[in-house]
Amino acid sequence: MNEEKYIEKITINDYFELQDIMQGRKNYADFRDDFIYRGINKKSYKLIPSSLRDDNILDYIGSDYNAPFHLKKEDALRLRLNIEDKTHDEQGFYMFKLNKYDEFENGVKVNDEYYLNQFKLGKEMHVLFNFIYYSDRYGLKVPISSNVRKQSLKSVIDIPKIWPQEDYFEIISLAQHYDLPTRALDWSYDYKVSLYFAVRNVLSDDFSLDDENNDGVLWAFNCGYFKSDNTIDDFKVQFYRPEYYSNPNLNAQSGLLTLVVDYNYECDERPINEIILDELENNKQITNEKVVYEIEGLEKFSIPENEKIFYKFIIPRDIKAKVLKQLYGDGYSEERLFPGYAGVTKYIKNKAKLDEILD
Repeated sequence: MNEEKYIEKITINDYFELQDIMQGRKNYADFRDDFIYRGINKKSYKLIPSSLRDDNILDYIGSDYNAPFHLKKEDALRLRLNIEDKTHDEQGFYMFKLNKYDEFENGVKVNDEYYLNQFKLGKEMHVLFNFIYYSDRYGLKVPISSNVRKQSLKSVIDIPKIWPQEDYFEIISLAQHYDLPTRALDWSYDYKVSLYFAVRNVLSDDFSLDDENNDGVLWAFNCGYFKSDNTIDDFKVQFYRPEYYSNPNLNAQSGLLTLVVDYNYECDERPINEIILDELENNKQITNEKVVYEIEGLEKFSIPENEKIFYKFIIPRDIKAKVLKQLYGDGYSEERLFPGYAGVTKYIKNKAKLDEILD
């Protein structure tokens, strides 16, 4: 795939150059319309939700995790599972238990993608249901529907063919903002908020100018083409803005979430930029020498020649400290982005450390 057709990579020399680009003063369209932003502090990191990233979900599952799974005889035999000491239920299904590492009770590792994906989704739901259970148990508000509550109380998780369903978006957004691995990616309508997250690791004790991976990335996603008023059964990347009033951090950060919806136990682990670009390439038509995109669930559209879907701004590691100082001067500091006493004390500490770095 020709990524240059959809993604433009721009290396930034200083804070003011980025500001000029964002405000349409550098031969670019005004980025403040129809764009959302995500800041990444290491250039090797990809746009993959945390629950689908490098088995991150396993850190939240105990060693006693045993998920029951029901298989027909032919599927059990195909997976090399022993059914001689088991009896099937009235529907002809045999029950096996699966541990957190995708191994059955007899040590057989799952090697069938269809079932493996179901297990991955089951683990993701298990962690989310634990979040619901313990939050509810200790009197914390849990924004869930009656349907989600019923599902979370079942001893056996019913893995839906569409995940996540819209009923789960609000609880996923809450769990995401308290660092639980979820299907959501955080974005912001405000590029300076995302820029802060791309450069703040300059204050980390292990930050090194010798490490090329410490270059940051500010992703700008031209998402206006992909928003739809249709049902969740259509386009696989969904956009969701949680209730701001219930989360002061989210409100301060002008947050928006993207969620990759899986159909028929697909469990798509690709970065969101690859998913979007594949949808474009697989659904383009050429009419009168003009490229038109007709993607299920979206309005038919074309992309002007001077526009890209993604802009990838590289923030060199050696300018991160100066960029952070400018952000502080513009009011984008911890006391604003993390409202409360903790944000204030974090800002005081970080400001002193930044002054030392720039001294």
